[in-house]
Amino acid sequence: MNLLRSIFFENRWFVVVVILSLLLKIAFLLQNEVVNPDGALYIAAAEKYAHGLFAEGARYYLMPFYPMLLAAIHLLVPNWIIAGQLLTVVPLVLVLWPLYVLTRRLFDEQSALWATLLFALLPIFNQDSTAIIRDPLFLLFVMYALMFLVNSYLDCQVKAIIGFVLFTTLALLTRIEGVLLPLISLWVVAISWWHSQKKWAFLFRVIIYILLFATIAVPMLYGLDAVDICVTSRMGEVVVWIEELLSLQLFAGYQQLMHSLKQMQLASSGGHYHNNLFEVTRHYAPLIYLIGLAEMVGKAMFPTTLLALFALRWRSREITVGRWILLLVWLAFLLLDIIFVIKNNFITERYLWIPVVVSLPWIGYGVHLWWLRRGQQQLIALLVVVLIVMAPLSKSVAVAARTQDNTVVTAGRWLRDYDPQRQLAILYNDRRLPLYANRVSEVTKVCPLNELRKSAYLNEGVEIVALYLSNKKNEVYAIHGFEPFKVIKGLKKTVVFLKRQPV
Repeated sequence: MNLLRSIFFENRWFVVVVILSLLLKIAFLLQNEVVNPDGALYIAAAEKYAHGLFAEGARYYLMPFYPMLLAAIHLLVPNWIIAGQLLTVVPLVLVLWPLYVLTRRLFDEQSALWATLLFALLPIFNQDSTAIIRDPLFLLFVMYALMFLVNSYLDCQVKAIIGFVLFTTLALLTRIEGVLLPLISLWVVAISWWHSQKKWAFLFRVIIYILLFATIAVPMLYGLDAVDICVTSRMGEVVVWIEELLSLQLFAGYQQLMHSLKQMQLASSGGHYHNNLFEVTRHYAPLIYLIGLAEMVGKAMFPTTLLALFALRWRSREITVGRWILLLVWLAFLLLDIIFVIKNNFITERYLWIPVVVSLPWIGYGVHLWWLRRGQQQLIALLVVVLIVMAPLSKSVAVAARTQDNTVVTAGRWLRDYDPQRQLAILYNDRRLPLYANRVSEVTKVCPLNELRKSAYLNEGVEIVALYLSNKKNEVYAIHGFEPFKVIKGLKKTVVFLKRQPV
């Protein structure tokens, strides 16, 4: 008991940050916000795994680790949605520990507390507390892998190498982007070799690293094939990306987009002259994408964090190799995001989580430097620290207090009561409708609105069409051969049920 009390007292401020983070996420959960569409897909796969139908579960989603983990949690939490949200909230809280340890090791304890506090307050992580997504789990594994990678460089301990290999493998099982971690470790190995005084001793550690990867990663990645679970089925995408990159076909979509812009340029007024809008856009499209990514990262961390980075000019120590590893990880994942956005012409904030979190140790260090200057510029320093902390906190609280549109939940429950035996053949345009109607296995019957109209009309077996529509867009819900018989309208969304007309 005395040991626990001593540990708690020594880390009391970190415990306060953990409690604050948990309270904010609970506030979001109490909103009863509608889950994300992909959540229905994961639950559908997990439901199959829970019944031992591994091959069928893999048909819903190719990487089974996350759905299988969700199925395991469902054994303790009977409600699928709550089980999925727990698999989001718990990793987002647990990430605080590797972030704290990593920042404390590379900077100091005060910087670590500021970094973890900002992570706990940032809306980008709090507002996804209600979602059922793989990103929190992936973030947790990446941060633990990064923590052990830095420790393996600084201490050269075998247990740190084991930790890195283990969490790298778990990250690979969660998201395909985890393949970057072994590549980053190769750079760290090269740096370690360059700075090592005992080359043979270091070479021995490298051999241990390779053997551990072979004994831990390979069985975990390939060992489940015997039960018809192709864990590494998406690993082929990495090979395809590399082949397309070498053959210059990776950016075929980008080239087609630029060709479309050129056609628009030729058809526009003054398009045959130089320096028109379309021509400038085509020439500097990669730079425009990069500016857009920088804007997204800045908004995710809040512009006030730039004040913290400004304080780095007062640092008394040079950038150590351990800190360079943070920058290497930041650059690697940001480069992947740049390639992704150029290839696909879109990106979401969740793909920027790793660069945002890896920036927090530096931001926490900057806040600490501001805090140290409160003796020289007391008022200014305190105002800056309050601004850096209060801006994300106020935003998170405002989002948590916002009124949510739960139209899809109401519609799903109505459909559940309307057809309790699930006998009607229904088509949907949103995965959450069958999820909340307890028909989660029907996520395969979801398709875009334009395709749904044609499919419903041609497929005579379809009896009902359920449409989830935006009030702002004034989407047309009319489908030939069907008539609306139930409309549930909310603040932002409307659900329309249409029944096939008798011939």
